[in-house]
Amino acid sequence: MDDEPTCGTKPKTHLWNKAGFLQRIEEITRRLQDISGFLSKVLKLHGSDFVASSNHYRSITSDQHLRTSSVVPRKVYGRVTEKDYIIKFMTQDKPDGSYVLPIVGSAGVGKTALAQLVYNDPIVAEHFDQRIWVSVSNNFDELRLFREVLDFVSQKQTHEGLYSFAKLQEVLKMHIASKRVLLILDDVWDDFNFRRWSQLLAPLKCNTKGTKILLTTQKLSVAQTVGTVEPIELRSLAYDDFWLLFKSCAFGDENYERNQNLSNIGSQIVEELKGNPLAAATAGELLRRNLTIDHWNNILKNEDWKPLQLNGGIMSALKLSFDQLPYRLQQCFLFCALFPETYKFADEELVQIWISQGFVKCDNSSKRLEEKGFDYLPDLVNLGFLQQVEREETDQTCYIMHDLMHDLARVVSRTEFATIDALQYCEMMPTIRHLSIVSDSGYNADQHGDKPRNNKFEKKMLAGCTSLRKLRTLVFLGQYDMFFFKSFQDILREAHNLRLLQISATSDGLNPLLCSFVNLKHLRYLDIKAADGLGALPQILSKFCHLEVLHVGSYTNPTMPVRIDHVFRLRHLVTEEGAYSSIANIGNLTSLQELPNFVVQNSSGFEITQLQSMKELVRLGVSQLKNVKTREEANGAGLREKQHLKVLHLSWGVASSGDEYGRDMSSGTDRLSVEVIEGHEPHNNLKHLRISGYNGHLSPSWLANSISLQTLHIEGCGKLEILPSFEQLPFLRKLKLTEMPSMTEVSIPSLEELVLIQMPKLERFSCMSTRDLNSNLRVLKIQRCPAMKIFPLFESSQKFKIEQKSWLPSLRELIINGCPNLHVPHPLPPSPTISKLSIVDVPTLPRIGGSSADTLTIGSRSEGYDNFDPSSDVMTILDCKMLVFHNLRGLRYLRIDGCHNLLSISFTGLGELVSLKSLEICSCRKLFLSPQKKKKLFLSNVIPEHTGEDVTAANCNSLPSLSLSELSVAE
Repeated sequence: MDDEPTCGTKPKTHLWNKAGFLQRIEEITRRLQDISGFLSKVLKLHGSDFVASSNHYRSITSDQHLRTSSVVPRKVYGRVTEKDYIIKFMTQDKPDGSYVLPIVGSAGVGKTALAQLVYNDPIVAEHFDQRIWVSVSNNFDELRLFREVLDFVSQKQTHEGLYSFAKLQEVLKMHIASKRVLLILDDVWDDFNFRRWSQLLAPLKCNTKGTKILLTTQKLSVAQTVGTVEPIELRSLAYDDFWLLFKSCAFGDENYERNQNLSNIGSQIVEELKGNPLAAATAGELLRRNLTIDHWNNILKNEDWKPLQLNGGIMSALKLSFDQLPYRLQQCFLFCALFPETYKFADEELVQIWISQGFVKCDNSSKRLEEKGFDYLPDLVNLGFLQQVEREETDQTCYIMHDLMHDLARVVSRTEFATIDALQYCEMMPTIRHLSIVSDSGYNADQHGDKPRNNKFEKKMLAGCTSLRKLRTLVFLGQYDMFFFKSFQDILREAHNLRLLQISATSDGLNPLLCSFVNLKHLRYLDIKAADGLGALPQILSKFCHLEVLHVGSYTNPTMPVRIDHVFRLRHLVTEEGAYSSIANIGNLTSLQELPNFVVQNSSGFEITQLQSMKELVRLGVSQLKNVKTREEANGAGLREKQHLKVLHLSWGVASSGDEYGRDMSSGTDRLSVEVIEGHEPHNNLKHLRISGYNGHLSPSWLANSISLQTLHIEGCGKLEILPSFEQLPFLRKLKLTEMPSMTEVSIPSLEELVLIQMPKLERFSCMSTRDLNSNLRVLKIQRCPAMKIFPLFESSQKFKIEQKSWLPSLRELIINGCPNLHVPHPLPPSPTISKLSIVDVPTLPRIGGSSADTLTIGSRSEGYDNFDPSSDVMTILDCKMLVFHNLRGLRYLRIDGCHNLLSISFTGLGELVSLKSLEICSCRKLFLSPQKKKKLFLSNVIPEHTGEDVTAANCNSLPSLSLSELSVAE
């Protein structure tokens, strides 16, 4: 067996793999030889005294670093905006103290070059009495850094005689007193000891004229630890600047035009270099040695520059960072190279892949393997090996590899990881353990959408993949059909040691493929992406007894294999929520961590007691609780013993987790509902709770004691009248109450998000701390609450103004709809960075204003506005009031609809809306006058179309962010 030890189990004894150990020893020996060769050169250069004194070595390296700022640099291309911003910041008069501005970016992107530009700029040199440059590197030594700073300010050669940190601080204070000081800290790596940083910077903070510190680092965590202002994140160079830099490096002349053929090849190479200046310098050095078409084409086609850069340049810098990673993080990073550069990894997907490969180890801590895996992600992001992005279609946090990091991973892992591409096929080395096969580039769909076979690619595959016996990973990227897999059935039968298998195929090709893997006893991770997503899942899945992760999310209404409950080690099952309800005896899956929709049924194998043994659950949704008949039966779910449970949804009807504010009408009798909900008391570690369709009039007694709760969502509970005080819930941040017809009063703690929807009797509030709520609230939504007359923060707005305190300073979303008796104070918006603002069906619409004198008169629409999209950054105005726009810098969308009395618009006031992307004006009849009564509508570079009226447009440049395609004007 090849099982990895899991938390709480003893590792099993493995047979000694002689070949594997020899290969590992050879790799270690090679690295040691490289290191010893380097040390030999250093010893010959510096003599035997080098060994006797490490301080001497430090002084040598320090002298080299000190000269970094004064070397006449090669011309720097681009970075004008960044340079101007830094110089402006550095030369602004600020209060006493030190200000730290970090520059963050990947290796070779030009952080040091930008710092040099600032350091040597005449404006900076004139402004500061003392400029200091220190290269920190990965050896954070306070004494060394202090000595180097003193060497600068005292004009002495060395302060090696001072070893007292306190004495060094006093000497430095004396030298910089009453001076403007600029300190450049280049190449900072240490981010884990804030105290040591504070000690280093303490003398600089005492400077009466102030100190500015510019810091360069590859690690975002350094910027977060040391920086006092938002960091500058340095990206790749713009194409035009990068092309000039490349020509300077490759030809020695940025204006080179003599050989057009070389220029054409060079432009293709530039695309591969991804805007990285160090990459341009490295590749340019290789190209400049031989200015011939053959040489340049060879480098372009064979990408020789990538492995050659390991001897110096960009890859050398990246490899240095890679070598400093712990071995487990190196494994995790290299595995990502199996996927295309643009591949977006979901965080859970990435962690589950790492666990399946045994990269995440248990070190006797109480954390689950998944929790330890999630700890790896910020480490790789902070060091620049992964980048965190948002997947637009789902707002899910995802991770990608920078192009250069992807190249690094490919180079470093080339003996164990390989990708076979239909267009760039290369023979697979016998040492390969992880393989991805990319088909999309070799299978082009015809006019009917069918993909004909690529016989040439398949023959090369058959010739190269003579054996898959040693493979641990096999990933198919693209779409494959049954004919493709039939060609490889004999080879696939040898893949006995697979731990991870990812397949993209048509449904009719899946069964033949999976049946080819006759003995997948080690398989831990299986991801099936069916093109059509229809039909039953293959029955053979239930035979993969060691499977831990099964992804079948691409299937629509899948039929699960009959004995899927026999896959006892399954930790993650990703499928449609409806599929879980078809799994009988799901309680056998004791390692499962997510069960978003367990439907309680009155049939064997679907009882609530199935949950009792599932103690590893992290996320659980239980619906149809009306089928639970007693409190004792509810206790059988064992929720109180599930210490890992973080997310819980209890529903008396059909679960509706897809809706943000879904409805679940009350069902069941009052007394029975109370008994059932009391029997479902969760563990105190629960963080997110949702209750739907509960028919009791009392809230559960355990709710007030759920001390870890962060989010509470109660909906469709028709008889529930009052909730407990939330004083004992210190971490509660979000409270959502929807469709609660009997509730009359709500206690509001200090929250970040408060949502109250369709509560017709709600009229009273108690607020534990108005000040805390005012400071923290970011989202406020009140809709269809006709009895509501006052709201605590609205009532206190004038009080905050008198006390000269900000009113709702953190608010980002404010939506009020269908509250005819609610008094809304003015002015709005309370926060200048608000991104969503909608005031609909409120008779006393507040003035939206500030210091601007420009006004906008708008009309009303009695029927209200039903098409408001709360998911967009939008402001909706539907009333006949005077509005003053001021400092709405976060506003992106503005719709003026049904304003029948609107006569004119002053876009000078709207010019404050610097982020505005879309402006819609609909059904404003008096705004668009007849030719006999022409009026001017002042717009910015836009001409309204299809209005049916004669409207004049004037270019006054008052809406700088708005373009022609983003204005909609309709009658």
